[in-house]
Amino acid sequence: GAAAQLDVPVFIHPTQPTPLPRTRNYGLNQIVQYTYDTTASVGSLIFSGVLDRFPHLKLILSHGGGYFPYQAGRFDRVYRDLEGSKAPTQPPSAYLRHFFYDTILHHPTALRYLRDLVGSDRLLLGTDYPFPMDDRTGLRRLEQAGCTAEDIAQIGGGNAQRLFNL
Repeated sequence: GAAAQLDVPVFIHPTQPTPLPRTRNYGLNQIVQYTYDTTASVGSLIFSGVLDRFPHLKLILSHGGGYFPYQAGRFDRVYRDLEGSKAPTQPPSAYLRHFFYDTILHHPTALRYLRDLVGSDRLLLGTDYPFPMDDRTGLRRLEQAGCTAEDIAQIGGGNAQRLFNL
């Protein structure tokens, strides 16, 4: 791809997921479907071999990567069943650090887990503005997650400068 050749990042963010009948009420479409679409995108990129064909492709995942960081073990379990077919060259969990993740998780413990899993150098401060689930308390959320001043400097801008070659 062109994005890999141009050395430009691609931001993966659902636009308007189609709600399932069970997610039409109580804001469940915003809670479940957006993160589901992010997760499905990750699965497609991994299992289709895109990440193997374009190892230098810079991808930013919205919503903290959807469910992928928290369910990487389930992805790995399916990978074991696919061995010998058109499976990726390594278990899906090996691709965790291939991605960059925004910090839109709305909970400090989840953010701390993501930081510990992939490293603060893979996180980008996000707001999700102008979507209904936006979070404009990003820096405070980083502090609540126990991020150090160095982490906050990286996540709050340093990583973006590096990623976008600024």
